[in-house]
Amino acid sequence: MRCDHCSHDVPDGVFCTRCGAHQGTTQEVGDPKRRMHRYAAHPAEHVLQPSVFTTLFPHLGHNKIHEFRWAFAVGLAGILVLYLAGLITAAILVAVFLVPVLYLIYLYEAQVYRDEPAVVLGFTIGGGILVGIVVTVVERIVYNPFLDVGNPLRSAGIGVGGLLFLGLVVPIVQEVVKPLPALFLPNRGDFPETVDGLVFGIASGLGFGLAESLIGFSSVLTGLPALVAPANWIYDLATLAVFQPLLQGSATGMVVATVWRYRRGRLSRREIGGVAMAVIAHIAFAAGTQLLKDAAVSQLLVLIWQAVVVGALLVYIRYLLHHALLEEAAHMGFAETMCPNCHMHIVASGFCPNCGVALTAAPNAIKRGRRPRKEVAKPASRRA
Repeated sequence: MRCDHCSHDVPDGVFCTRCGAHQGTTQEVGDPKRRMHRYAAHPAEHVLQPSVFTTLFPHLGHNKIHEFRWAFAVGLAGILVLYLAGLITAAILVAVFLVPVLYLIYLYEAQVYRDEPAVVLGFTIGGGILVGIVVTVVERIVYNPFLDVGNPLRSAGIGVGGLLFLGLVVPIVQEVVKPLPALFLPNRGDFPETVDGLVFGIASGLGFGLAESLIGFSSVLTGLPALVAPANWIYDLATLAVFQPLLQGSATGMVVATVWRYRRGRLSRREIGGVAMAVIAHIAFAAGTQLLKDAAVSQLLVLIWQAVVVGALLVYIRYLLHHALLEEAAHMGFAETMCPNCHMHIVASGFCPNCGVALTAAPNAIKRGRRPRKEVAKPASRRA
């Protein structure tokens, strides 16, 4: 068939395998070439859908995504059980490690690291932990209003100076230093796609957040009895298990993805907006959380505010990655391969003609299994 948008003859399918456009669609669903209704990494979702796993775990297909969702749900259930049992210290540890451990499993599952797992994991998660330790210790030396309780999420009565430091200076400094491990990753040329930069940045941010949380709660972890009354710890546990790691990972992932785009010579308002969004979201999260706690509002409202900020960050990441995938996957050369999303054996270029997933977001094992084929057809000339 002839693509309505790139004017090439391509295998018959719902999507053009060269440019990714949705064939035969009408203006009722928007621009079929931009296909905002079909997210390039997971075409069953809209680009503006704030889904956590299909955004931060872009290499996983439909079935694998569900496995990680179930694992996350089981982890949250375990935290709730520990909380109800009064094992707060254990609940904090599980909450702090839950998302970083899931992401480590994801990196192994998708083999994002090509053939150098030790180097990639050491420079991303390991480097993020090291930077997190240094930066967090320095922050606590410079200013730490939480020494009395040892809990950076439960203090109240902070002054204007402390609010500016914690809500403005600290987020900016963190967003400058968190991407460094991923940016200094050796053999960066082996990982050219924007999706790789996003994943490495998320891993670095999660490592940083892990170290920050452990140091921030060190007094609680060493001072609390083994068994205490649950009280209202559930709100802080929700922040530690969900919103804090998602913020740290997403913001850093967006910054690193922007740097990857710049290295490809693709720095536009969309990418610059990504860096600005990462910094603004971090400031809004930190300053807003502190202001709401000082105002003694319901802690449920604090969680809602954190969810809104993280949701907005996830949507912008999807917007940035979607357009990067549409551009970078355009005509990779025809090959026999298996779609990681719909699991059909296909002859395709950059996109699955059946479901439309960008094949640059496929796990590395599938990419290496591509068997190149000759062009299915020469470009069709436009009629006068």
